[in-house]
Amino acid sequence: MDFIKETENLNFWKNKNINITNESEKKLFEYFILIREKNKVMNLTGIDDLEGVYLKHFFDSLTIFKFLSDEKIETVADVGSGAGFPGMVLAICLPEKTFYLIEPLKKRCLFLEEVKDALNLKNVIIINDRSENINQKFDVVTSRAVANLSILLELCIPITKVNGTCIAMKGSNGKLELENSKNAISKLDSSVLKIEDLILPVEESNRTNIYFKKEKETNKKYPRNFSQIKNKPL
Repeated sequence: MDFIKETENLNFWKNKNINITNESEKKLFEYFILIREKNKVMNLTGIDDLEGVYLKHFFDSLTIFKFLSDEKIETVADVGSGAGFPGMVLAICLPEKTFYLIEPLKKRCLFLEEVKDALNLKNVIIINDRSENINQKFDVVTSRAVANLSILLELCIPITKVNGTCIAMKGSNGKLELENSKNAISKLDSSVLKIEDLILPVEESNRTNIYFKKEKETNKKYPRNFSQIKNKPL
């Protein structure tokens, strides 16, 4: 397949002034091929057609590209990375940053390792664990399509550096989830930095990226174990 011919009308990010290199463009296409092939033998993603992957996975992941381009940001963690969205996509397009892809399911981690090796990504570290078990702190922590916001914040804020940023990538219910997460935001000593409303091209569906600032060290009683987090959100 000629990746330039196949994807010439699918680089949705170009219309949003998200500039990535030709090398990154080529690696994204190789990543798509790996996703499609692996999806034949395991349930990796419900979307594996070319346009669907480029729009709903690649472009959607790249909506936080500009924020992460800040030279002060060095480390980024993606909680519940799954098939690598947004972490692997961003790692391909921001090779100067170090990305930690945190994923509890071993088979998904094996796929992420395959992608890392196939694309020769030196800036990717894959962690087969839950975020609650991680002590390291990161400049930015992202998560997409993992959990309700009040749950997600307890998974992400504790591993964010003080004055660092947590980015929750949400769909159309993002603002409603935010309204219902005021207690979690307060208990986790964080604040809303900004809210970014977006419309996905073609299908015109709504997306909301919510940026949180970690104001000070998280109380040591957080995060709780996952069963507590899930059954009794803050």
